[in-house]
Amino acid sequence: MRTAYLALVTIVLGGMLSSTAQESRSGSISTGFATYLKAASPTQRCTNGEAAVQPDVFPTNFGMVTSSDGRRWTVPGPVHEGAVAVDLFNNCTGPGDNPDFAKQLQTVVIDKDGVEITGYIFADNYFELYVNGQFVARDSLTMTPFNSSVVRFRARYPITYAVKAIDWETRYGLGMEYMPFNIGDGGFIAYFSDGNRTSADWRAEAFYIAPLDDPACVRTTNGRDSSFCSQAVRPPCALKEPATCKALHFPVPDDWTAPRFNDASWPRATIWRPIEVTNQQAYTGYTKFFGDAEFIWTPNIRLDNLVLARYTATGPRR
Repeated sequence: MRTAYLALVTIVLGGMLSSTAQESRSGSISTGFATYLKAASPTQRCTNGEAAVQPDVFPTNFGMVTSSDGRRWTVPGPVHEGAVAVDLFNNCTGPGDNPDFAKQLQTVVIDKDGVEITGYIFADNYFELYVNGQFVARDSLTMTPFNSSVVRFRARYPITYAVKAIDWETRYGLGMEYMPFNIGDGGFIAYFSDGNRTSADWRAEAFYIAPLDDPACVRTTNGRDSSFCSQAVRPPCALKEPATCKALHFPVPDDWTAPRFNDASWPRATIWRPIEVTNQQAYTGYTKFFGDAEFIWTPNIRLDNLVLARYTATGPRR
């Protein structure tokens, strides 16, 4: 009887583990628009008169969707409510070029006996930077117009960089923006004063993929790869009926920013040429600050909307 009982427990637990593993591979699927919206933080209200009348300035929000398995998801992604980074360029809530950025920097002390490092960052559209598990700063603008940022922190090697990057949306829950329901694109680049920078040595994984006609197009064997899905500016579902478009969601690990987090299963970051990501002045006018850093994302800059990236620097890059 005991042997039979143990066999039954093994089968049940094995089935539970198998189900959980399958769920982690396939993700959760939502369909259609978000049903709840609230203003994003930082709230984007352009105070620069020139930027305020630009056609690509949009009030940004969060949405909430419920997937078919009953889970609720914030789209395009949750953000940290902490301090914003200093701007290199910001023509929305700033005058554009910010020549006094160095005077505005405040050092975030992570390790008192660490080295002081300055980082230069551009994201399409939004980023959050964590160093050795501690929040450093977030983007001052969630979407458009585009800005570039600078941060400063003190940390001890090995230094683990963890970045949350979001390609924002205006068709909440669909991963699309503007009219008439176009797919956007993402990208992230950073250069640090100790020589470390974004490159193919980073790891990057997607956690919100949309819009999708059929989520089965996303391959999950070696990381999540949506590059086999429709790459059209507008997918068939948006052309036919946007409310039928689907999104694929994966839970963000609680400890993903921690140095101890095992990111070995995440794929290496995909490198994208600057021209494939942006032609915005916030980057093109400030390339001298980015050295030999490269734009990174997943294999799909168009459908992968919430991306987490990590890299551990063992010392200054020579």
